[in-house]
Amino acid sequence: MRCIALCAVLAVSAAAGPASRPAMPDRCERLAEAWRGRFEKEKLAWAVSPPFVVAGDGGHARVKGVLERTILPARRALSAKFFKTPPEEPILILLFEGEGTYRRLARDWLGDRDVPHYGYFRRDNVMVMNLATGTGTLVHELVHALIRSDFPVVPSWFNEGMGSLFEQCRFGGENDIRGLTNWRLPALQNAIREGKLRPLEEMIEDPAFYGPNQGLNYAQARYVLLYLQEKGLLEGYYKAFRGSVEDDPTGLITLKKVLNVRKLNDFDAEWRQWVLSLHFP
Repeated sequence: MRCIALCAVLAVSAAAGPASRPAMPDRCERLAEAWRGRFEKEKLAWAVSPPFVVAGDGGHARVKGVLERTILPARRALSAKFFKTPPEEPILILLFEGEGTYRRLARDWLGDRDVPHYGYFRRDNVMVMNLATGTGTLVHELVHALIRSDFPVVPSWFNEGMGSLFEQCRFGGENDIRGLTNWRLPALQNAIREGKLRPLEEMIEDPAFYGPNQGLNYAQARYVLLYLQEKGLLEGYYKAFRGSVEDDPTGLITLKKVLNVRKLNDFDAEWRQWVLSLHFP
């Protein structure tokens, strides 16, 4: 099955020595070639658009459509607003139209048996997506893939907050992306009303983000970043946090500065009222 050429392959500079690392387009082509046998066996269509190699079982038009309408616009907008350092390695994105094939090939190709329902990003730069659930998780996991080079030591709360923020989003203009309210809101509002949501500062400083509070942690982190977005503070916070992470590894100190508060508890109370005023859908 032929590859869709969606982006011209850049030539390696003639001045480069024989030991020079191949350019990203060449590495993407090599990655696609390395996976060609598996793609063809499963009748997957694929496309190369550096830094991405995208393959899926929905046919050429589907792969091209997801690439051009979701992956590339998200990458352009996220890079324009946040991520200045481009990916260092090619990113392989596997798109499956049904849960059965998604789970089977995650197991057979990657050895992953207990996989999330929606999709996931692996530390070896592979994204595996169950498109039967929509494309929201695709943007979520794309954030993880792109932030990896730009902010290598990003803490889990912020990494998942950013991913979750853009799992429901809209594109505006050439390079704009905005998170919207989404399905995580009702559980967060219920936790606030019932007095079950822990203080924001505790969530930010907790190293066990993926522990028993994981579901609420995702929601809490997401809606803090949505608040910053709506107040025009998110881009500034991201850049300030990235620049000061050695002295502020959790981002708490920088967050207080951006919000202009001495104690986060004061902001926490205001933020909870703001969350309760939101609606979804």
